[in-house]
Amino acid sequence: MLDNNFPSWRQDLKSSRKKEGKSPSSRWVQLATVSEKNEPRLRTVVFRGWHKDTSMIIFTDKRSDKIGHLKSNPNAEILWFFLKSKSQYRFKGKIHELSYNENYWDSLSEKSKSSWYWESPGEKINPKVESAYEILSNLPKPENFVVLNFEIDSVDLLKLEKPIHKRYLWEKIKKWEKIEINP
Repeated sequence: MLDNNFPSWRQDLKSSRKKEGKSPSSRWVQLATVSEKNEPRLRTVVFRGWHKDTSMIIFTDKRSDKIGHLKSNPNAEILWFFLKSKSQYRFKGKIHELSYNENYWDSLSEKSKSSWYWESPGEKINPKVESAYEILSNLPKPENFVVLNFEIDSVDLLKLEKPIHKRYLWEKIKKWEKIEINP
């Protein structure tokens, strides 16, 4: 553990993110869930910050398929790859909805807020409704705005180094002790 009570993987992750710079893609993570039919589902979502020391925040639309997946099985995995540091982080844990999310809504730009008023994800676009994508001001938080809390149970880091890759594992159950494992 670090002096500030953060697990050491948080410092490694911070270093990887810093090396990546201000690229928007440095906030993109891949979220894997399992559908109600036991089929894997993978999509890119935006990392929105930390809820607690070991919980990631993700915004999603209540009308999206992932909500049903997570209700039937809250187990999930996040993959976060950083090209410049050649570091791949795999996070395993469970996802639950945060009931109080007004402050997260307030942190969004007007452009982002407007997108939550679009039609349901996956529906066919109606070309006759151009105004559906206008940027509006002072929008109240809609019912479909959901904040997900991804509670991390383990972190697996693969560093693609030459001549030999390095791999590390941290587990909550083992008090986040950093263990080097075979790549």
